[in-house]
Amino acid sequence: MPELPEVETIARQLRARGVEGQKIQSLKINWARIVEPLSVSAFSKQVCGTTISEISREGKWLMFSLGSGKTIMIHLRMAGSLSMVPGPHDRIILNLSDGLTLYYRDTRKFGRWKLVDDPQEILGKLGPDALTRRFTRKYFSEAMLSRHRPVKPLILDQSIVAGLGNIYADEALWESKIHPERRSDSLVDAELEKLFKAIKHVLRVGVENQGTSLGEGKTNYRDLEGESGRNRAEVKAYGRSGKPCDRCKTPLKKIVVAQRGTTFCPLCQTI
Repeated sequence: MPELPEVETIARQLRARGVEGQKIQSLKINWARIVEPLSVSAFSKQVCGTTISEISREGKWLMFSLGSGKTIMIHLRMAGSLSMVPGPHDRIILNLSDGLTLYYRDTRKFGRWKLVDDPQEILGKLGPDALTRRFTRKYFSEAMLSRHRPVKPLILDQSIVAGLGNIYADEALWESKIHPERRSDSLVDAELEKLFKAIKHVLRVGVENQGTSLGEGKTNYRDLEGESGRNRAEVKAYGRSGKPCDRCKTPLKKIVVAQRGTTFCPLCQTI
């Protein structure tokens, strides 16, 4: 579930807690598949004794640049999270210098830690991050109009634009009044402009509110401090099926688009 705002929140909190500059003294891996294709011993050997020189984010990827020149690329997938305190479902434990300990927990075990020589091995397959200057209005319009696909799965495609997931895609489409099943090449210039701005807006608001948490379950997003994201109050569409649209009061409807649950307003977002 963690999308761009949630990963950005965690990256900022890690930097604020002083994780940058810390040496990885030791680590324990409780679920070997998380570090595939490396073995636990190979991953540990290459990571232990190195310093986390920089923490950054690109799309949904969290990155620990190491003093050795390698980079740990972390994808939280559905339920991964990081914490400074121990808890159930801890899959990786990093013991750092200055007595700091970082816990990676993942109830569903879908997250992955990849050790790479060059981050572009992974990042080179992504489209521009939605909150960077590379994601331009011109690029977005060309990407939409050159394809004949429903809009929602297209903006979820990380090779087109990096960072959006199901929550913020529904929110951007609601804000721009675009039906999630509209064909991308049917959008007129004004609609493309609205959607482009909406994508940036909902992500920026999500970052400001430190992410979106919509429940209290074990798999729901928590930040580094174990807190829920505050963006729930800003959500207009996702997870609100049957509730009145904030604009027109029509009950929101849930459908499945490209195998993803999708909530929209049938009056405001016509096809």
